[in-house]
Amino acid sequence: MKNKRGSALVITMMLLVILTVIGVYAISTTTTEIDVTLQSKVGIVTLNAAEAGIYVAIDQVPDTMLTNFSNTLSTNAQYTVTSTYTGLTIKPGYAVNLRFANYQSISTGNAPAPFVARRTIDAVADYGPVPIGTMY
Repeated sequence: MKNKRGSALVITMMLLVILTVIGVYAISTTTTEIDVTLQSKVGIVTLNAAEAGIYVAIDQVPDTMLTNFSNTLSTNAQYTVTSTYTGLTIKPGYAVNLRFANYQSISTGNAPAPFVARRTIDAVADYGPVPIGTMY
């Protein structure tokens, strides 16, 4: 009887250590998954902001083409757009030559305040065709 004294305490302590290690691992995994989900959400918000800026820039071709503009969305994400006129392209068409005006727009979406994320979209819009003469 004297040799078996305290064995329940040792077994209980070992089980407690094993359960603590499993609990710490579970919390670590959960924290990592939450971080991945948050970064994915921030990436989607910045991409949507950049796309919103590009759509606004394309809607402005060619009437009110501004050089630079920005806006804040309802998600507190922001976009900044730089648009430039890049020249004319002439393409042959059926019995006439066709002229296209080319505009390049670069939109950058930024995440809301506590996050640092940026997405950039570069788009070229061709406006036309406008007949400029015959091929003869």
